[in-house]
Amino acid sequence: MNQIQERLSRLRLYMKTFNIDLCIVPTADYHQSEYVAEHFKHRAYLSGFSGSAGTLAVSADQAKLWTDSRYFLQAEQQLAGSGIELMKMRTENYPSLHEWIASEKFQHIGIDGEVFSVQEVKDLQACLKENAQLNVHFKTYDAVWTDRPALPDAAAYLLDESICGESCAHKLQRIRQAMKQQHCQYYLLCALDEIAWTFNLRGSDIAYNPTALCYAMIGENSCRLYIDENKLSSEDKQKLSDLHIELLPYLQFSQDISSIPYNNKVCFDANKINYLVYAQIPTSCQAMHLASIVGSMKAIKNETELQGIRRAMIKDGVCFVRFWKQLEEQLADNQSPGEYELAMQLAEERLKQEACVGESFDAIVAYGANGAIVHYSASEETQAKVAYGNILLIDQGGQYRQDGTTDMTRTLALYKSKEEIPEDYLQDYAAVLKGNIALGLATFPAGTRGCQLDVLARQFLWKQSCNYGHGTGHGIGHFLNVHEGPQSIRMEENPVKLEEGMIISNEPGLYKSGRYGIRLETMVAVKCLGESEFGKFLGFETLTLCPWDILSIDSKYYSQDELDYINRYHQEVYQALSPYLNEEEQVWLANKTKSI
Repeated sequence: MNQIQERLSRLRLYMKTFNIDLCIVPTADYHQSEYVAEHFKHRAYLSGFSGSAGTLAVSADQAKLWTDSRYFLQAEQQLAGSGIELMKMRTENYPSLHEWIASEKFQHIGIDGEVFSVQEVKDLQACLKENAQLNVHFKTYDAVWTDRPALPDAAAYLLDESICGESCAHKLQRIRQAMKQQHCQYYLLCALDEIAWTFNLRGSDIAYNPTALCYAMIGENSCRLYIDENKLSSEDKQKLSDLHIELLPYLQFSQDISSIPYNNKVCFDANKINYLVYAQIPTSCQAMHLASIVGSMKAIKNETELQGIRRAMIKDGVCFVRFWKQLEEQLADNQSPGEYELAMQLAEERLKQEACVGESFDAIVAYGANGAIVHYSASEETQAKVAYGNILLIDQGGQYRQDGTTDMTRTLALYKSKEEIPEDYLQDYAAVLKGNIALGLATFPAGTRGCQLDVLARQFLWKQSCNYGHGTGHGIGHFLNVHEGPQSIRMEENPVKLEEGMIISNEPGLYKSGRYGIRLETMVAVKCLGESEFGKFLGFETLTLCPWDILSIDSKYYSQDELDYINRYHQEVYQALSPYLNEEEQVWLANKTKSI
């Protein structure tokens, strides 16, 4: 904490030098990525809070950090003693960042416009008091972050069309068709996963996300990819050249935008382009925000991508079954592995699967009270020892180069018999699982939005006067980011309609501070169930293949239809995974999937 206070002191001294009353530091890179490379983790460096979402605001006498409910407990622990006040987003009695700024008397606000989106800057400007000034060129790194890591330079590569199911040439054709409909001559792409999808390009500049730092500018008759050429092989550079894609230096993007010819219409997504890039668009051009063309295309998986993800789910299920069996053997042998050790075991087991290149996020292995910390991360030094007599939550996923991306959560009751398990836990587990089942079995008309389905997952928790603060479902990429939009299932309004081919998570949860956390997550794909005189109806295909913890299931809390569903699902899991298991593992899995 002394180190954090010293860093804040350096920042305040630098602010004073430039007459800055308030400095705002987000969690972002030049591309508005959710997860960022070490080079961009300035907010974590200044605050000590390591969560993936948060905004730090520092004035001469105040320091506040805004984050969402996934990180409340973690932030309380990591900010303790730092002098930084935790501000709980979307929580009563806690003003938002903009509300707080509007209530204060700051006249000179400093931000780095290169890590703020256009929309974020506009929202910030709207809350400033009259005569207040926003300096979008206030960069504090050199003065405050003296040992800042360099920009990542990992290799990048092209995926074959047999993996992606669509060529780069065809994707560019579709993008240009959408541009033509908007009378747009140039389309700017800044989001890393969208560029990766467009060019069938992957990399490893950001941990867990197979993306490379790059920009793209797509014209009516031209296409430029801004990336460090050293990242690509000669073969891949030739493939891009054959497609008439020009390769240019990564940091030349802004300069080239300023050279776009007179009187052209330049389109971009204001939520996914940083402000300083946007500011380079010539005033002689028409700059127009356009909800991401690529985002909506990428969200709908083609049949090749869907088949790949189905293969990935088998691999992930086999991995987790072997890990779970090994954990039970460790506990039976009176061993007490730590949370971090178990996360490493799980990662090692996954890498045994063909075409696995690693995890899709930092696995959450949370024992007992740690499970109530929604995005808990164990370290080797602080890990809790896992033993009989409590609850274990495991949220994990993998990246499979030829198949796709996975994300799954299971909650396990680590007890020797059901009689030992606390009754309220069994009831809580039922409320979460019943919600997962209800959402997974939903039938809904085409045009339905995720917010209209969210209550299906929460209804049983609400009956117990319980709730969870995070969303129920997020989009998932195909060998890309584990979190992607634009679709979601959450309480907040999202105008995006669920469409056939979209992949989304189904993950209700319940978190009881000081006791345990329960989250049950499956991946589902939107599918067509048929048409009637009332139109087209959709539902979900459950993709995840892994047993629920039958020790946590007490039949008295479930309807017969729900028990029948659980039994059917478990038989599907056994049939899908058993061919890849040895005889001993098959016997173990048969016991975990026996009829209830």
